[in-house]
Amino acid sequence: MKRVAHGFILVSLATSTMLFGADLSKVKEKIQNIDFIKNVGFVVKDVKEAGDVYAINASHPRSPKVVLFVPKDLNTVIIGQGFKANGEPIDFPINMEQYKKDAIYTIGKGKVEYYLFTDPECPYCQKFEQMSDKLKDDIKIHVLFFPLDFHKDAQQMCKFILNQKGNEARAKAMHDIASGKDDYKKLKLSADENSKYQEIIDKNLKIGREIGVNGTPAVYDSTGKPMQWPELLKK
Repeated sequence: MKRVAHGFILVSLATSTMLFGADLSKVKEKIQNIDFIKNVGFVVKDVKEAGDVYAINASHPRSPKVVLFVPKDLNTVIIGQGFKANGEPIDFPINMEQYKKDAIYTIGKGKVEYYLFTDPECPYCQKFEQMSDKLKDDIKIHVLFFPLDFHKDAQQMCKFILNQKGNEARAKAMHDIASGKDDYKKLKLSADENSKYQEIIDKNLKIGREIGVNGTPAVYDSTGKPMQWPELLKK
């Protein structure tokens, strides 16, 4: 009988305990076939060894990113965040560089790169935008859209920004909206333009959900590690 637990797990990880050469494809298949995982609808995307347990990167129809832990006897499923003994979260790095091509615009000229998922109508995103000028010399931020359903003007704002020509013009349009300007209300698009911009927004939303965005502003470093945006302003 498989047991299910919710919570967090603390494990001590040393390089010597990580069997990097092990073929985990068969383990992945066995974990996917655990009754609970299969019946609940989890899809196992990646598996790695974490001491005496397997750490599993999974998805679910209601949550695109879920971390599970399964002891090596495969008799228990633990849902929740895991930590190394030093307090560092156990997670699965994401190569965020693959999403550069999907960024709406980029600000800054620093060598350290971050990825921002933003909603132009979100008051916290607007606050971040108003303060972002102080970051431009130190870091580079690739901006993607993540308009929230309950912000009625967010989609229109996104399309207004997309309708601007060039990186600088789009960045300025976002800054203007954050500063209270409402030129977006005058936006007139053809059916083809509206469809094209909606496709871009939908793709940004899909990317955000896949990496676990559930609110805005959401900032990630180049490995997909989430950052607290007020901390970013202190850099």
